Amino acid sequence: MSTQEIIEIDPHALDQDPWPIYAQLRREAPVMYFPLSGEWLVTRWAECDFIGSHEELYEPSDDYAPRERVFGSPNVLTMSGPDHKGLRQGIDPHLRPRSVNRYIEDLCRPIARQYVEAVREHGAADLTTEVYEPISVRVIADVLGMGDVESDTLVRWFQTLSDGLQNVTDDQAVWTAAEQANAEIDAYMREAIDRLSAHPDDSGLSHMIHDGMPDGQMRTFEELMPTIRVIILGGLQEPGHAAANSTYGVLLDPEQRRQMFADPEQLAPLAVNEGLRWIAPIGVTVRRTTQATELAGVALPKGAVMGVVLGSANRDEARYESPERFDLNRGRQTHAAFGYGSHFCSGHFISRHIERIALEEVFRTLAGLRLDPDQPVIERGWRFRGVKHLPVLWDA
Repeated sequence: MSTQEIIEIDPHALDQDPWPIYAQLRREAPVMYFPLSGEWLVTRWAECDFIGSHEELYEPSDDYAPRERVFGSPNVLTMSGPDHKGLRQGIDPHLRPRSVNRYIEDLCRPIARQYVEAVREHGAADLTTEVYEPISVRVIADVLGMGDVESDTLVRWFQTLSDGLQNVTDDQAVWTAAEQANAEIDAYMREAIDRLSAHPDDSGLSHMIHDGMPDGQMRTFEELMPTIRVIILGGLQEPGHAAANSTYGVLLDPEQRRQMFADPEQLAPLAVNEGLRWIAPIGVTVRRTTQATELAGVALPKGAVMGVVLGSANRDEARYESPERFDLNRGRQTHAAFGYGSHFCSGHFISRHIERIALEEVFRTLAGLRLDPDQPVIERGWRFRGVKHLPVLWDA
C-alpha cells in the first residue's frame, strides 16, 4: 500500500467553499479516507471516471450513513441489475427525450413566465428563491402528479433532506427537521400510492407503481418510498439550483453577460452545460468496492465506501483549461454532473430543458440584469451544492 497523504478537512469549510480543499486533494491525495463521512473521497477526473465505468469493481452503495437515514434503502441509487432496470422502467417513461420533447414547452414555459412576470416590476429579487426554485418544483411536481402540493412545502422538503444528507457532524436539530419532513412526505405519499394503485393514471408516480413489474403486480409504499425521497431531493432541487449557478456564472463576467442578453435562445443551452460543470448540483455519488483493489496507488479493501466527488472531477485541471472559471464559450465539453453508466441521472434531459427555458425567460425579460452589489450571493453545500441565494437588480 502506498503512503497516503492525510489532509485535515474542516466540514464547515467543505460546506462553505470546497474548491480549495478539492484542489489540494487532487494535487496531494486524490484518493483519501475522510473519517467524518466514512468514505474514501475520490477527486480527480481520471479516477472518478474509472470508478463510474467499472461497476464490476465499484458497485452502487448504501453504506454512507446519512444517506441511509435520509432516504432508506434499497433505492434507485443503491440498486443494480434486474431490480434497478425494472425500477428505471417505472421512473423513465415521462423523462425520456421523446416524451419530454412532447410536453416541456407547454408545461414549463408558462410556469417560467409566471414567476418571472411576478417579479418583473420590482427591479430586484432573489432569483434562486423567487424564480428558479419555484419553476423547478412546479414542473417536476406536475410531472410526478404532485400538483396539489404547495411550492413552499416542496422547497422545504428538499432543503431539509439535503441538510440531512450532508450532516456529517451529526447535528441533532438537522436530523429532527429531516425526520419531520420525511413524516410529511410519507403521509402524503401513502394516500397517493393507495389511490394510484387502485386507479392508475399517466402521472410519474403511477408509472413508478405499475411499470417494469410482472403482470398483475405493483410496487408497494415500502418499496417505493426510498426512491421517491431521492427524487424529491434530487429531482425537485437540481434544475432550480443549476439554473441559479449558470446565471451567477454569466453575471460575473461583463462580456458573457452581454453575449447572453444578445441571444438568450442560442446561448442558454451553453450556459446550462457550463453551469453544470462549474458547480455540479449533485456533488458526490457513492460506490463500494466489490473486491480488494488499488486506485491511484492506494490499496483499497473489499467493501470500501467510495465518495466519487463529481464537483471536483468537473474542475480537474488535467481535463479543463481554467476550470475554476465559468466560460460560456467553453463549448459542450462533457462533464460528470449527472453521474455514470446505468446510474446516469434519469432526469438529465428534462432538467436541462427546465434550466434552458428558465434562463431564456429571465434574460429575455429582465433588462439590465446584474448582481446586487449590496447583498451577498450565498453558495453552499458539497454533496448537494448550489447558489442558494442570488440577489439581483434589473431595470424595471
